[in-house]
Amino acid sequence: KTLEDERLLVFNFGLLKWKWDESIIESQTASTDNVVYLLQRKMKRCSQESQMFLQCAACLGASFTLETINMIWQHQQREINADSLSTRHSTEELIMEMVEENYLEVDAHKDDNCRWVHDSVQEVAMSLIKEEDHDSFRRSIGEIWYQELGEENLEPSLFEVTNLLNAIRTGVTNIDFARLNLKAAEKARDVAAFDRSIHYASSGISMLPSNKWDSCPELTVKLYSLAAEA
Repeated sequence: KTLEDERLLVFNFGLLKWKWDESIIESQTASTDNVVYLLQRKMKRCSQESQMFLQCAACLGASFTLETINMIWQHQQREINADSLSTRHSTEELIMEMVEENYLEVDAHKDDNCRWVHDSVQEVAMSLIKEEDHDSFRRSIGEIWYQELGEENLEPSLFEVTNLLNAIRTGVTNIDFARLNLKAAEKARDVAAFDRSIHYASSGISMLPSNKWDSCPELTVKLYSLAAEA
């Protein structure tokens, strides 16, 4: 469909068959950069609502449940000015659109799971977010996820949520998020992902208050110990 949109593949109604120039198609799509460029152009022709949906979905990782994207999207819709979108579609309708456009696919073994058809598709969807808003948008998605599920229910998505919350760390003091980073650091350590463990422990330390040794000594000791241990 992208080839057709870019006029690289044209249907001749007189001859009732498709026409194309193989050399032009190869030159236009030979490199990954060209494929990404074509995909970006295609996504930017989507409706504003569809682009916003893609941005939200891109923050959720390589795969996600329908329940999660529905939770995030419903929250985002409430935040959007009612006049800013000409139409509003359900999560299911938007998922169907993304599947038809070959951006997402539904897991054949778990029909409540969606996944990107390729890493590059997710990356292009992420690029729809304005560069200056990138970190704050990802952080906001993480906050929605955290608030809606609660810390006790985050285990299956612990890394994804923590990564989103860590999008902005400078000037952030939040003991709850520091504790979440501790859990992520411990989980990473347990699977021998030591670099990630250090990253989460350091992120947690940066979110502690200045009087951390007095206000939350146990959490502070654990984070510093993990950072040194990993």
